[in-house]
Amino acid sequence: MNAVTRKFRSATAAVAAVLIAATALAGCGSSSSSSKDGDTAVSIGVEPWLGYAPWYIAEKKGYFTDQNVKATITNFDTDSDMNAAIAAGKIQAGNVGTQSALQMLENKVDVSVVMVLDASETADAIISDGSVSSVADLKGKSVAYEEGSTSDVLLNYALEEQGLTVNDIKKVPMSASSAGTAVIAGKVPAAVTYEPYITEAKQKDPNLKVVYTPSAKEGLISDVLVVRNDFIKNHPDQLTSLLKAWDQSIDFYDKNTDEGQEIIATAIGSKKEDLKSAFAGVKYFTAKDNASKLTGDFKSTFEAVNKASIKAKIVSSTLNPDDYVNAEFATKAAK
Repeated sequence: MNAVTRKFRSATAAVAAVLIAATALAGCGSSSSSSKDGDTAVSIGVEPWLGYAPWYIAEKKGYFTDQNVKATITNFDTDSDMNAAIAAGKIQAGNVGTQSALQMLENKVDVSVVMVLDASETADAIISDGSVSSVADLKGKSVAYEEGSTSDVLLNYALEEQGLTVNDIKKVPMSASSAGTAVIAGKVPAAVTYEPYITEAKQKDPNLKVVYTPSAKEGLISDVLVVRNDFIKNHPDQLTSLLKAWDQSIDFYDKNTDEGQEIIATAIGSKKEDLKSAFAGVKYFTAKDNASKLTGDFKSTFEAVNKASIKAKIVSSTLNPDDYVNAEFATKAAK
């Protein structure tokens, strides 16, 4: 798997893995309350996406130690493997896309969303060959995109804003890596893809037009930190410390961006220069941001992603953010 890519992913495989783990292994790895809070280790699941990579800054710069939290980073290559590990209690926390979190919640995995980590602003996009200048113009047109992915969520949301659905377009399913190429080759007039494929496509054809990005709805394409509720209950101080370590990482990144990007690029197996456009298109959030976000605009974001994910057939039910979003620890970490 190309570590540069925004990896999303097989919805069906992820759901199946979560269901198997939740049914067969529930409780096998639950967090114990018998040890002292400061002695309890927390394993954080990540995939090779730069939105999660500030945890590597925390590890390299000693911020976990600064906050007296015994955190380890566990690497996964797929959503399905990480989701299954969380469901089985093999790890306590996971960095996942918001729609992936919705999958877990719908399938009764006992976790809460405790922080919004990052959001794509321009790292995902609907692009066209120039014949399509607006989302409304997609009606009746062939659109290439990866079903069950962030591209699917973005497309469904954008179409709904114009009173359209995917039934109003001609769907051309393909991977995000192929979608941009399909536009350049003249196979389709429009596609939905993400970085680095957006930049690669524009380099090959400077006349390509960006029609729509998730900047229209902050957090539509975003990542969150989900934590098992047994860990939250038994080790609340550790969770607060973990979020403080994240904040230290973001502060370091803001003040030492070149070094921060170098650490991140190395951690996810890429070259910094290859991630330039992806870094530019992503916004990180701190605990302070989340203290207000989780009780404010993220509720509408959660609902928007939920609705778009239903249309994309990633999930099938409407979930109430008040039941699954916990702002307590971001608020504590921000103090």
